[in-house]
Amino acid sequence: KMTIKVDGKEYIINECTYGQRRELHKLNALTWWEGKMDVGAYYEVLERVGEIAGLGEVEFQGMEMPEIDKVLQAVFLEYLGIDPGKKDSGG
Repeated sequence: KMTIKVDGKEYIINECTYGQRRELHKLNALTWWEGKMDVGAYYEVLERVGEIAGLGEVEFQGMEMPEIDKVLQAVFLEYLGIDPGKKDSGG
């Protein structure tokens, strides 16, 4: 298990294996195919991140969908080792 902090709240999440990181990388690549964002594919990435992380109804109770997306995006970046402060971070 590992901990990630988003907007002052800590979330305990599962570790991500090499195979899971490869899967997320692939799903992310499909999101940005030919320089255009596929919104449906993006949400598939976020859903898979939530499954891997072990986050769901209990952790997100009372939160709005954009807040949940922000948490899942932060977990995604953590899993792939992407620094959100860098413009070209390999993601």
